Amino acid sequence: MTTRALYTAADATDVPSTLPVVAEPRSSSRRWLIASILFMAVLSAFFDRISVAVLFTNADFQNALGTGFNPTRMGLLMSSFVFAYGCSGVLLSFVGDVYGMRRSLVIGTACWGILMAMMGAAGSFTTMLTLRILLGVAEGPQFSITNSLVKRWFPKREQARANSIWMIGSPLGSAIGFPLMFYLESTFGWRSAFVFLAALNLFVILPLVLFGLRDHPPGPPRIQLEPAAPREGSYLSQVSLYFCDWRFWMLVIFNSAALIYLWGLNSWLPSYLVKVRGFDLRHTSFYAFLPFFMMFIGEILSAFLSDRVGRRAIFCLGGLLFAGASMYVVTAVADPHTAALMIAVSAFFWGAALPPLFALAPQILPSRVMASGVGMFNGIGNIVGALSPLIIGWLISQTGSFNAGLMFLVGASAIGSLAMLPLVRRY
Repeated sequence: MTTRALYTAADATDVPSTLPVVAEPRSSSRRWLIASILFMAVLSAFFDRISVAVLFTNADFQNALGTGFNPTRMGLLMSSFVFAYGCSGVLLSFVGDVYGMRRSLVIGTACWGILMAMMGAAGSFTTMLTLRILLGVAEGPQFSITNSLVKRWFPKREQARANSIWMIGSPLGSAIGFPLMFYLESTFGWRSAFVFLAALNLFVILPLVLFGLRDHPPGPPRIQLEPAAPREGSYLSQVSLYFCDWRFWMLVIFNSAALIYLWGLNSWLPSYLVKVRGFDLRHTSFYAFLPFFMMFIGEILSAFLSDRVGRRAIFCLGGLLFAGASMYVVTAVADPHTAALMIAVSAFFWGAALPPLFALAPQILPSRVMASGVGMFNGIGNIVGALSPLIIGWLISQTGSFNAGLMFLVGASAIGSLAMLPLVRRY
């Protein structure tokens, strides 16, 4: 049967049992407000994530923690967060389904604000490290909650646009967050910068989530009948299919390499601009903003072009390969402004590599376990990427040169791009 019919929830009792039933959310003008609130929550969360990276160059911060400029220990502050974030994203992705999306995000946002306030009062490295780990655990479920809310509020034909609204909170969070943190810590001190981020979470984001979000749109969902799909076997059998599929592991390798680059750049860019290239506060703020703005532009252009061309793997390969090549140029040029601009070029290519990856995944993963497969390769990628800030910090401390850390990003980009090579002909 190919005919489709639409029913309200009240008609569901009359639905023939031979046809699968799909619930579509009722159209509501409120849905775009929901998407905007989710964007604000992601933006604020990224401020929290990158806040410590700016302080790697702050002597008052280092003295308060009793570390001095110790690249390994500074890198550990970022790595500890990302590792906890990746593990939490995999292990706690169920909390929204169990406790409700709005309630879970309310509790999470309150925890973010409290933890940021506690960081502003931290007096030792151990305390700051512990708080960073707890922040990673608290922010880990945000990705799955946000995805679920979009699915509940938006019909399928609008979900890509709705997801794009909150997803741009990631590059814009870094683009805006770095200059903002530079301004706050230089004007009011590093403790006041954390207090500001705590207030943003508690007095802006928390009320928006508490009073603006709802788990479901008003009214009963529309019931849509679809033709019966062929049986695909049990859920576990489908999971085992992608675990035994070499193409899935190419996605894992690529995403892990991409997140090594991302978290390494997020962690060490401000320190590199100040300590190696000698920029003042004004230039550092601009050149810390520019790469992530260019990353955002790369994501937009690549999403459009890869959809038009219909080939995903070549965009992934080329994007990450040119990101690594551009970063290699950074290590070779003497002029600081040229080096900073090449970092922005590298970030543009990195941004171009990511949207095709998430469009490639549905072509490889079984549809029944799509969420599980994407969550798995994204979770593994974040756990692997968590090592990047720590490894770069260790390389800097061992060699006395930031170039060693940049070359680590170059090598990871090369390995990740090669993982796409077997997929280019078909995808």
